[in-house]
Amino acid sequence: MRPLWPPLFKRDIRVIRTRAHVQAEQDSRRQSRIPLSHHDIIALAEPFTRSGRQVDLAASDRLARRIQFKPTHHRAETDGATLLTEHLVLEHLGRRHFRLTRILTNAAGQQATLRGDGPEPGRLLVQIDRVPVARHVQRIGGATLVINYRIESDSNAPAEPSDTPHLVFLQATTTLDGLVMTFDAQVGHGMPAEIDLAPDPERSLDLPPDLFAVLGRAWRPLRRTAHGWRAPLRIASNEPARTPDLEAKLARTTEHLIDTFAHPPAHFHTTWRRERWFAFLREAIGLLLVIGLFLLGPALLLLDASEGSLIRLLSFVMPALLVLFLIARHESPVMRIPPRPEPLPADAW
Repeated sequence: MRPLWPPLFKRDIRVIRTRAHVQAEQDSRRQSRIPLSHHDIIALAEPFTRSGRQVDLAASDRLARRIQFKPTHHRAETDGATLLTEHLVLEHLGRRHFRLTRILTNAAGQQATLRGDGPEPGRLLVQIDRVPVARHVQRIGGATLVINYRIESDSNAPAEPSDTPHLVFLQATTTLDGLVMTFDAQVGHGMPAEIDLAPDPERSLDLPPDLFAVLGRAWRPLRRTAHGWRAPLRIASNEPARTPDLEAKLARTTEHLIDTFAHPPAHFHTTWRRERWFAFLREAIGLLLVIGLFLLGPALLLLDASEGSLIRLLSFVMPALLVLFLIARHESPVMRIPPRPEPLPADAW
């Protein structure tokens, strides 16, 4: 299954904003064309200077109203040996709209970002400093995961010293034995996340479609792309359940991939034989259900139904109901018979 299209409306709208509120927000976010002056930089950098950061004037861009700070270094809290370089970038995007981005880079060049938007740079700095670096640079089974987050907070609520910012999962990347795996959750409200696998050009891989589907119903089969493979991943639709769900499934998927590549391909079929057949049946039943519902409408006409009867009405609206059902699930069917689970070739990986 793949996403059909984003839903027209968000289901968790809590406040209906008036036209005046929308106009005020647009005014506050309107980009200023005036370059930052030296006085502006000193004023904006004041909370950063108090925390020990220094402005990097050579890397800053006054015309783009972007201030970059000199790099600092952290030790990863997981092992204490990994050195992470931190870059902070403050962007003045509008009259009362600032964006602060923390970029962490490890020795391998992998980068994890954390960004927050709000009207006060000092508050954004406090929120970012409260997030430990181990939250978005993690080690799982020997693999390093770099995770990008966005801080979601109420700019009108008073900040408390003990408040922990709520993080929204955006994207995660890791490299496993020449295979780059990317978790992309920036797909729209209520949509499935996407798992992308991109192998090195020098490496030959022949991955089975049910590589992830054996983990459960949330993991969909792999589909070939121009750069590798892609698989949708069903996740919780709304925060705050969405990010923990993504983090748990990211960890499980990474552990599964590490364990799979640690054994020969024949071991995958032997270990996951039953789960592979379950995944096959899920795909086959879904395809047969779609075909059956399409055929059910014309089949009802074969019954001797009187004009205006409920059966005759269902015969006409059944295809439309099926389309609405697929839209509600944000998926479209794959109209092909899934391959039967068979032992993998010895050179699959």
